[in-house]
Amino acid sequence: MRNRVAAMTAQWDFPLLAILAIMIAVGLVMVFSASYFRFGVNYFLRQIAWVGAGLLVMFITARIPPHWWERLAIPIMIVALIGLAGVLLFGDDRFGARRTFFGSIQPSELAKLAVVIYVSTWVASKGRLLADMRGGLIPFAILMGLVASLIVLEPNFSTAIVVLTIGIAIFFVGGADIKQLLLVGVIGILMFALLLWQSPHAFDRIKGWWDMLADPTLAPENIRHAIELMRRRDGLIPDSSVWSQKLSVALLWSDYLFANIGADLGLIGQLAVIILYAGLGYRCLGIALNAADHFSALVAIGVTTWILVQAIMHIGTSIALIPATGQPLPFMSYGGSAMVASLAGIGLLLGIAHRSSEKKSVYASFALGGRDRGTRIPDPGRGRRVDKDGRRRGR
Repeated sequence: MRNRVAAMTAQWDFPLLAILAIMIAVGLVMVFSASYFRFGVNYFLRQIAWVGAGLLVMFITARIPPHWWERLAIPIMIVALIGLAGVLLFGDDRFGARRTFFGSIQPSELAKLAVVIYVSTWVASKGRLLADMRGGLIPFAILMGLVASLIVLEPNFSTAIVVLTIGIAIFFVGGADIKQLLLVGVIGILMFALLLWQSPHAFDRIKGWWDMLADPTLAPENIRHAIELMRRRDGLIPDSSVWSQKLSVALLWSDYLFANIGADLGLIGQLAVIILYAGLGYRCLGIALNAADHFSALVAIGVTTWILVQAIMHIGTSIALIPATGQPLPFMSYGGSAMVASLAGIGLLLGIAHRSSEKKSVYASFALGGRDRGTRIPDPGRGRRVDKDGRRRGR
């Protein structure tokens, strides 16, 4: 029994799991606090169920060897694209958007995980050809444009931004040509701005936020109530009126959970949450730098980018630093697909950490790369080829 337990726990990265456990625990309490006055314990119990499902998925993904993910990259991406197309045709029509099946299953959350796995596999297979326009940039732009376009059509601009950021981070770290990437970035930003201009819902959000910067009294109602909710915090114990005031903030348990943290735990609690995400990012980057192969390192970079960018967008929305995005706070906000997909990403990191060498490479860095167009992270597998069983062998 001791040997079995030791074998099962050998792959666990305890610093990463400790941070994750604290986030989930705080998130459950905050979801209960934010939703109780409107829904009782309904959302809290649902969130517990989703956390349980997510932890099960995390355990499974942590046990799957990296070379299996490389083999499954194409099927996973195909399923993600079918889901994104299917939700446009058969999804739930809510508030002028089609983003979910059955009210809680969001294909765009699977798309984040699919982009991490597929783009990492594709970049790792390209090597030095990644810096070539025809072999690297153009196929990458077509793929990311297809995925982002399907998400924008829902419409869901903020998730499209997260997906694009994940892909670009992997592409850049893998060894893409910076000048080409900057050119495509400029073109992409201009096209994205045009799409935002043509979308009444997205444009109204941006306009409302911009008007608020000039005159705080013109802030959109939900943002104004969220800010007022945080300002009512006084001392160690929140004012009793804060609890009833939570009813005025729509989606406080998901899109504005960070504001609820401020209402219940004050500035110290919000700073503690930010520190938790900083610690999570630091640990995830450590896993990327010590990865046993190039593909695993790129996957770790993709998952890290995904979690941190989404957290930054949520926090920025809650404190009105950026327009409303609708992105949940990873591992904390209420949501089924987001919780399961995020924990699946952590499972990938746990599997990578288990298979990594104990000693960090002295050459591990995120330098901008040299003239040889090489990767910007160490590639322990360079100079080797993969046999039929997925094992790397020297040439």
